[in-house]
Amino acid sequence: MKGRSFDYDVAIIGGGPAGASTALHLVRAEGIAPNRIVVLDKARFPRDKPCAGAISPLGIGTLEAMGIAVDVPRVTLAGARVIAESGAGETLAPMGIVVCRREFDAWLLETARHDGVVVRDGDGVTGIARIADGYRLMTASGAVQSRFVAICDGSGSTSRKLLGLRESARKGHLYVLESPEVPSDIAAGRKLAEFDLRVVGDGIQGYYWDFPTAQGGMVPLVSRGIYHANLSSNRAVKASLARALDQRGIDIAHVKLKAFSTRPFVRSSVLAIDGAILVGEAAGINRATGEGIAPAIVMAKIAARHIARAVRTGSSARFEVYSRDVLSSCIGRHMLQSAALTRFVYGAIGTVGVVARRYLVRSPYGRAAALKWYCGEPLSLFTQIRLGAGLMAATHIRRGVWPYAPTRTAR
Repeated sequence: MKGRSFDYDVAIIGGGPAGASTALHLVRAEGIAPNRIVVLDKARFPRDKPCAGAISPLGIGTLEAMGIAVDVPRVTLAGARVIAESGAGETLAPMGIVVCRREFDAWLLETARHDGVVVRDGDGVTGIARIADGYRLMTASGAVQSRFVAICDGSGSTSRKLLGLRESARKGHLYVLESPEVPSDIAAGRKLAEFDLRVVGDGIQGYYWDFPTAQGGMVPLVSRGIYHANLSSNRAVKASLARALDQRGIDIAHVKLKAFSTRPFVRSSVLAIDGAILVGEAAGINRATGEGIAPAIVMAKIAARHIARAVRTGSSARFEVYSRDVLSSCIGRHMLQSAALTRFVYGAIGTVGVVARRYLVRSPYGRAAALKWYCGEPLSLFTQIRLGAGLMAATHIRRGVWPYAPTRTAR
């Protein structure tokens, strides 16, 4: 049997949510022997990860379907508050949870280790070579030979560079920080995720956020940051963040910023090559929201199904089908819609984007639909028609002249 000449059937490069979830799906859902799976990561866990840490119900539900309940400090989001040029609006609806990535990632990887998966954190991949029927991976401790590879090493993916994979689109950028609540925090204390779209006026194609969070039993904190989809270059992202923080009484000079780049999921994203599958941020994240954890967990489920079939048959010939399955799945369609909506929603001042943002702030129905979409729920044809009608009506209403007023105003 060919598999006997390999150290492992599956080598997973990256131990974050994408890698750990792929391993767990392989073991729990697909019945692959855990000792035939190795997870390699250059970092030792727990390790820091710049990220707001929001996980939508789609990701949580996918874990729960494997019998995994999130067991780290978390905040359950009760809804969202949206701020735009024309005011602010709130909607109460389940939005998932916010976790500290340092704690969540370590816990999920340890769950895979507990299941019997071979976890080698602190042993990163430094070289990749295609060999007959498999791959040879060079690591800090020596070579590993595996029949198949899952590339799950995130936005900065060393594996992509080693394999010479070109980027399908410009990377997005974000800055993240955590700080205690301040008197001006309207949403965090009520467990609402706040999205401030006024930064679009600075040329940001994205938003500023305030999410309530908790870390290891510490006092309640607020995850704050700015996300720029980077459809066009903007060197003023940090300056825009500084202004948003100043509006909340926070001096950017007195906080610790963590910078991060994100790879957007677009139709041309590379999802598979000969004998290898890309999962999570290595493939791409939601371009409009910047969300990556839930998509990674769901994508891992699809990847595990195809990898397991390859292990059983000894052939990765159907890895191309993985790409099609991702694109046609709920999460794939969601991220493709996101890629298309990004330019529309974050359009500059004076464009149709103003109408879209104004409608989102002023329309409870629009916000409720947006939150359902964020959570991975498909929108019915009736909902889509009603949203379209609402946007069309909004183009004929002057700023501030609406049939109803927002319940709160922007600070």
